[in-house]
Amino acid sequence: MQRTHEVGMELAWLEDFLEIVATRNFSTAAAARNISQPAFSRRIKSLETWVGADLVDRSTYPIHLTSAGIMFVPRCQEMVRDMYRLRTDCRNVAGASSQLLTFAALHTLAIYFFPSWISAPDMPNAPVRSSMHTADFLECVEHLSSGKCDFAIIYDHPDGPPVLETGPFESLQIGKDRLILVSGTDPTGKPHFSIDAPEGTKIPYLSYSWSDGYLGKLISLIQSRWRHPLNLSTVYQSSLAEGLKQMAVAGRGIAWLPQICVQKSIAQGELIQIGGQQMSLEIEIRIFRRVGTRNRDGEAFWKYLAQKSELQRGRSIIDSTLTMR
Repeated sequence: MQRTHEVGMELAWLEDFLEIVATRNFSTAAAARNISQPAFSRRIKSLETWVGADLVDRSTYPIHLTSAGIMFVPRCQEMVRDMYRLRTDCRNVAGASSQLLTFAALHTLAIYFFPSWISAPDMPNAPVRSSMHTADFLECVEHLSSGKCDFAIIYDHPDGPPVLETGPFESLQIGKDRLILVSGTDPTGKPHFSIDAPEGTKIPYLSYSWSDGYLGKLISLIQSRWRHPLNLSTVYQSSLAEGLKQMAVAGRGIAWLPQICVQKSIAQGELIQIGGQQMSLEIEIRIFRRVGTRNRDGEAFWKYLAQKSELQRGRSIIDSTLTMR
């Protein structure tokens, strides 16, 4: 006996469709939604499968809507508005005491930064009720873009990929970290490996896997500062900084790691920073949110963070002025 599998419609598909209505271009719409064009095209096709009719005429440029697509637009806009209004109403009825703030964060930040940050005594309505999804950079972006979380906490640097610089996002700096180059140590406390090794000597390298291209690009920027190309030989890859750290502690190679996750190992003598400041890079810790999809608790939380950020910026300006004098 055969079963008929009904395709379940997702809110993200409706938002994708409205983006293509606005831009009339698949690549532009995909960029605005912060997903790849193939993934965006698949989601539009999934929506058409659910509706049972083509909504977009792909044979024209810029693209046009079919008759079914034109009819679908106002109802699609109404459904999206109603869904977000319903979510807000349900959350407000549930009351602040039952509201969870949902976060997506890089694994390193979820482990080493978030617990102390969210538990600060000056946080509003402390302790803040929250849930966390840990992911790599692109998955954090996807979660925020598709409305699966209220906030995303990630690293940011002016020379990193500008994934969140376009689209309906806003951000605040909530901390700083530094990418540093480390090596495991021998029984005397000296590093197992040195980047000043004789020319031609291969240095075992612990690298981030291709899925975490964000930190990889920043590491390439650091390497370009060195006086000669580093003869790195990749012996291990992982998307998790914690995994790279443990391999470095075991003496398997060198790795660029966020200082926040290795500072304890450095203090205990398991790891040592090599290459000095030239082989390091300061990075910001930023919290992002979508513009326009807000709830009462999330808005209050963001307002508190914005006020705190403004106060800290004011203190920095005063300190800089006093230093100049």
